[in-house]
Amino acid sequence: MDLKDIDITQRQVWLRAFYGFDPEGAGYIGFTHEAQREDMMKHMNDGDLVLIYGAVEELTQPDLRAQALGFLEVELQPCSDRERMSQDSYQWKLDRGFEDRWTHGIIVRRAWRVRNRVGIASIAPDAYQSKHRFTRTTKAILLRPDERERALSHPVDQVNVFGEPAIAGPDLRQGTMGAVLSPSKGIPPAFGDRTSSYEDGENQLYLMILTAGADALLPKTAFSFGHALAKVGRTNDPARRVKEVNCGFPENAFVHWKAERLHSYPTGAAAHAAEDALKRIFAEKFKSQGNEFYTGNRAELVAAFDAYCAADVPRILGAPGKAKGL
Repeated sequence: MDLKDIDITQRQVWLRAFYGFDPEGAGYIGFTHEAQREDMMKHMNDGDLVLIYGAVEELTQPDLRAQALGFLEVELQPCSDRERMSQDSYQWKLDRGFEDRWTHGIIVRRAWRVRNRVGIASIAPDAYQSKHRFTRTTKAILLRPDERERALSHPVDQVNVFGEPAIAGPDLRQGTMGAVLSPSKGIPPAFGDRTSSYEDGENQLYLMILTAGADALLPKTAFSFGHALAKVGRTNDPARRVKEVNCGFPENAFVHWKAERLHSYPTGAAAHAAEDALKRIFAEKFKSQGNEFYTGNRAELVAAFDAYCAADVPRILGAPGKAKGL
């Protein structure tokens, strides 16, 4: 199974303490005793996420103690520490006399570093109780649904994992965990002869907003109630695209999509690059609802689109009003 195909709603999130977060040097999550690893493998699933926080210990950098540090995506394949550690990371263990610790591993496939400093007690107040300390430090403890939701809401930067193929910088994903695991990138434009001929030309980056609140289509949660539902994309025919996305609604429906903002680009490739950049911005500022959909305050959604396009004005050809997306 490709872990990228696992829906984020199916992924459990576990909490584990360690002295730091170094997936670039250690591509596994380790256990000192084999029985601990076997117990975790009975309860974990492929694609589960492990939230690492800084242990409140002398070996942890002071400003990282009790802070959420990053997420590890596991695949339930056993490994040894030496199989998935760089020489520098293994030397760190040797220098501290830890060669017999964390030798039994579970493979980590992908990893993301938490961008902002946030106390782990504010994310997982139940899992962080002192009564769970032994479990958190030797194995991992499963987060409750509300703790899981808070954990996944913080912005992250994807990092490379030792033992996995290196990911080029531009392809490392950013945003909340929901954004980096759920949304798709825009489909790159393609031109040439197929059954018909597609010619490049002016394309529009668009922001569509549902005319009713997000809770008209989504479950009534804190991320939908009172918020707007937005869709980001690009097209070479805005009027046609609006008709296409609304064709799934009955003709007399009280709700439909409206093109709130448009911004012109001279080519499909330029619009595609802008679409992906705008999606990364929206993933950080708002709640991703998967693919190109986001929820948030309506005025803030529009302002974020306008701000991105205003910064992009020097690259746009045309009259001043058109360059501002009006």
